[in-house]
Amino acid sequence: MPADEPLDVFVSYAHADNGVALGTSSPVGWVTALAANLNEGPNVFRKRIFIDHALKPGDEFDSDLLAKVERSRLLLVLLSQNYVDSSWCGREIEHFVRTHASDPEKPADVFVVEIFPFESLTAVPPIIHALRKRLIHAKFWYQPANAASPVLSGYPSPKDSGQEVAAHYWSVLNELRMAIDSRLRALRTTALPASPAIDARSAAADGSPRAAAAPLGTVLLADTTDDLELQRVAVRLALEPEGIVVLPDGDYVGFTPSEFDTALAADIARSGLFVQLLSPTAGRKGKGFAAPLPQLQFQRAQEARLPIMQWCERLPDKDQIGDPAHASLFDTEFLRVTHLAAFKAEIIERLRAERARRERVAATAQMLPTTARTHRKLVFVDDLASLPSVSGRLRSIIRAQQFDVRGLPPSAPLGNDGIDVKELLRPCRAGITIYTDRSKYATAYNRLVYFLNQVAENSLEVERWGVYLEQGTVVSEFGIESDDVVAVDEHGLGEFLRGL
Repeated sequence: MPADEPLDVFVSYAHADNGVALGTSSPVGWVTALAANLNEGPNVFRKRIFIDHALKPGDEFDSDLLAKVERSRLLLVLLSQNYVDSSWCGREIEHFVRTHASDPEKPADVFVVEIFPFESLTAVPPIIHALRKRLIHAKFWYQPANAASPVLSGYPSPKDSGQEVAAHYWSVLNELRMAIDSRLRALRTTALPASPAIDARSAAADGSPRAAAAPLGTVLLADTTDDLELQRVAVRLALEPEGIVVLPDGDYVGFTPSEFDTALAADIARSGLFVQLLSPTAGRKGKGFAAPLPQLQFQRAQEARLPIMQWCERLPDKDQIGDPAHASLFDTEFLRVTHLAAFKAEIIERLRAERARRERVAATAQMLPTTARTHRKLVFVDDLASLPSVSGRLRSIIRAQQFDVRGLPPSAPLGNDGIDVKELLRPCRAGITIYTDRSKYATAYNRLVYFLNQVAENSLEVERWGVYLEQGTVVSEFGIESDDVVAVDEHGLGEFLRGL
């Protein structure tokens, strides 16, 4: 290979993670086998993969290696404690981000892989903390039921790791390979600049990009405890081929509490269904978090009135769960106790039924007389972050000003698979956000920005947007400074509407 020929993938790893265990059937280390397997499989995109076998701990990081990092289209990072402890691994990341990325905290062409749980790593450098947030593409570690510590799938080789763990290895490898291949095909054929990687979900059977089709629905698949990682992967793999968008793109591990609230609220706003897999284990609780992630995610989904489906294979005994708050997750109307295959089928059927319902509603709306659809004085009200008593009083004031109210059903998702918000807003003279429940700040902020973007992007005739606040201003509360987005109170709401 010529010295200046571009590389497709630079594998950034700790050499201590690539040893060959005595007694294994494999002649190569785990990392070497992973790199080779990325070039195997149906519809594989043949890649030029660079993996350095010469550099050892304590060696100098030379200019030739930096040049290879710079010539590589993608950087594949294999996270472990050995990696975090290595100074030259950090230099590979820093050099790639500096030479490739417009956004240092979310570079498009860095693929992050965990080979051990991120939260177990210590002394993690800031650049790795930043990269880990929502850039995770694969988790090769697996926590077997009743095991004291996680195991690395496919170690010391897939043949030697047992049927269940080997199955996890190959399924995760396939997802990672498809995502890498899809991005490389896009870079090769269209010379795309750095931009968010094309998801494997949007690739055709041969791995090439295809035109996006309307999804069947969008599901928020909650983070699971370590012992359910295999089952979570299985649910994702079952839903995506059905045209279902599965959020989040990665997970919420590594976030601060405020980052978690904002990211989760944005994903909830895009989703039409919240799906949670449960085991007796309470789950991760990040530093500064009020509760473990499974409890927090369920709570936020309930607050947003998002439809919920929960699953467990069997109900645990009452004395099997030490955390009462976690035990309460098994005592809800949303829980299905069944085989995972039946649960996956139920999710798909529910989304199909919901799409059919939306289509019937849309067809009925089109049959209404034109005058009924276009000549009414309408105002859009979003009161998902309001208290019921306040919402009722404000709606009475609006109707007293001879306006009819439009709004979204409590469980209606936003985004591609939800109600067409653009058409909902089109006949409205104004919009109003009611914000009185301060625990729902992230929800209120993300929805307000979403609605304002719909107005701007579609040149809608919404004249002004009012935000009902009990304290502060739109600028101080949401950081939005515009003459067309104003704070209102109960006394000023009538004047706001009369001015339309």
